[in-house]
Amino acid sequence: MAYYVDRNVKMTWWEKSYLPEIIRGMYITSRHFFLNLFGFIPFLLGQKKERPIFTVYYPEQTVKYPLAYRGRPVLAVNEKGNYNCVACGLCEAACPAYCIDIIPGSNPGKQNELERWPEEFTIDMSICIFCGFCEEACPEEAIFMSDMCEFNMLDRKQMKYNKEQLAVSTEDLKDRIEFTRQMSGKWNYSSSSR
Repeated sequence: MAYYVDRNVKMTWWEKSYLPEIIRGMYITSRHFFLNLFGFIPFLLGQKKERPIFTVYYPEQTVKYPLAYRGRPVLAVNEKGNYNCVACGLCEAACPAYCIDIIPGSNPGKQNELERWPEEFTIDMSICIFCGFCEEACPEEAIFMSDMCEFNMLDRKQMKYNKEQLAVSTEDLKDRIEFTRQMSGKWNYSSSSR
């Protein structure tokens, strides 16, 4: 549904001055200011059980991030302890910041359950832009954006995460995995377009 702006509306002088909206905006701003300035007093006196202040006292209190939040990328590890990654390189190609480096492991020709795997998988968090393209490009549900957002390092060399540092079990990622399945299900163009 399209929205159109009617530019032929005649406004009064009072409306053209925008004074009502300026006054309303100043009222809302000052209400929030004084609520945050003096809002802790009823809480300290025991009159209210919760603070009406919007501030989160970090790091003592943390915020529950929504499922769509794009924090630090992590690699999924299945129940057998193997990485879901098959070192296809699609996440590496999709990354606009070029922060992902994958070296695939060579298969010695023996019959084993792993045909391909990443020998080395590194993400440089100092240049990652947290776009989520790697998660969208992955065909094996191996890389996901997590809710981890705290990077407290003083040296950029420590911000290069290897596959052991990125490993998270699929059990811990089950909510994010379900969220991405629902999102990719909305954009599945293969079946109904023919």
